[in-house]
Amino acid sequence: MSSRATTPKSPLVHAWGEPPVVLRCGVPAPPGIAGAELTVVNGVRWLERQGADAVVWTALRPHNRYVQLTIPTSYQAQAAYLVDLAGPLRRAFPAS
Repeated sequence: MSSRATTPKSPLVHAWGEPPVVLRCGVPAPPGIAGAELTVVNGVRWLERQGADAVVWTALRPHNRYVQLTIPTSYQAQAAYLVDLAGPLRRAFPAS
């Protein structure tokens, strides 16, 4: 599936589908990281925040780099997105 334009346009934001799945790079640290239960998928730690219309997953990468993935609650099998992103995130932000 191809990425589609977002408003405002940014090289750090990409969206796919309808309703859109949105990937944002360079987001600030989400509140509540300390002591939060994390989901680990293929070596990437994710913080999950459930909303009324979407689940916001924030990847916690080394050196305080955060990537946020917003997936509408209408989408099934959300873990597949986390699996697909794990490799690229590990390569872009290695642990060392």
